[in-house]
Amino acid sequence: MRALTELQPHVQMHLKLATLLAFGSVFAGLASAHITIFPNFGYPSGGYSRLQLRIPHGTTSLETTKIKVAVPHGILSVAPVALAGWETNIVTRQIPPYLSHGVAVTTGPAEISWTAICSGPDAPTLCTNDDHAGLHNSHLLELEMSVRFGCDFGVDADGLPTDDATEWMDEYTLWWKTEQYVSTPGTNDGNLDGNPNMLPWTGVVAGSASWHSAIPKPSPFVFIYSDDSCVPPDSTGDPDGEVGMRWDGSVIPPALNQEAVKTRAEVVGLITEQQLSQAEEWDTKLSSASKATSDAESQAEIATIIAIVGVVLSGAMVLAFLMLTSFRVTNPTGFRKVLLSDEGGGTTMQMGPNVVKKGDLSCPVNPNGECVCDDI
Repeated sequence: MRALTELQPHVQMHLKLATLLAFGSVFAGLASAHITIFPNFGYPSGGYSRLQLRIPHGTTSLETTKIKVAVPHGILSVAPVALAGWETNIVTRQIPPYLSHGVAVTTGPAEISWTAICSGPDAPTLCTNDDHAGLHNSHLLELEMSVRFGCDFGVDADGLPTDDATEWMDEYTLWWKTEQYVSTPGTNDGNLDGNPNMLPWTGVVAGSASWHSAIPKPSPFVFIYSDDSCVPPDSTGDPDGEVGMRWDGSVIPPALNQEAVKTRAEVVGLITEQQLSQAEEWDTKLSSASKATSDAESQAEIATIIAIVGVVLSGAMVLAFLMLTSFRVTNPTGFRKVLLSDEGGGTTMQMGPNVVKKGDLSCPVNPNGECVCDDI
């Protein structure tokens, strides 16, 4: 049997991918809690593709009422599928010019937004239309669009580098930074910029960094590959350029085995999504455990305070009892006078010529008018 190093390169690739797929299957079945693009692999430069943005959740007790997506540089056009109850808007920007059917094109999509329709005299603080499409936290929202990928990525119209294209996990990656706005149910009150409840799925990573490490939240992404459809001058605007996509200003030759490229991208996408799902699941468990610990600590603090107060009050009562006992032993006459005096709270009543009643006690009186009780 030949050693692995003696096998054909494409065979080695498939063996490695089989290992990766087996590793990724460990995480299968975990629910995604993050925004993704489906599929997130297999997109050739210079071609048309259809993709789907999936929003699986929002914020408890609130509704998703707006989705705003920053389109990566290098996308030449987008055509969102109409969604009932939502308005769609596309903002454009200047792009490196290219030829389309012999016509120069200088603008492309910069941002797409979907907004739940809200009408009525009190909109957006109250939507009175029956078809208000605010998305409940437990429901899934799928936004489809047709996309034309260009051939020049990682730079803007002025040739300056952008932050929406990185080489990640050895894949050419485009990041679709997404903001998810949430509102009070039945309203669009959370759609304004600056809403603290907005979920910013805008984090970007590069190299071998984990998707979960993206800050503040991981952005949805797609893997693309260089295709021979990027032929000068129509697709690149460069009449003397080479065939293949441009990445950060460098030409990437088309891969000889595109199927191997797509297969690897699919497996990498699967593994990264499942790893992120697992990390999010653990974050949720740790958050719950942390809250339970915090609640237990709060209850323990309250119990400690109550115990301390109880000890102090018990000590004060014991001290008062000891002082009272000591006073009675050392000065019984004074003790009786305090107990039977008006200042002590009792009421003196004349019960007879030689007897008075002090509170609940009857006391003989001597000729000087003093009580002569010996046993109280």
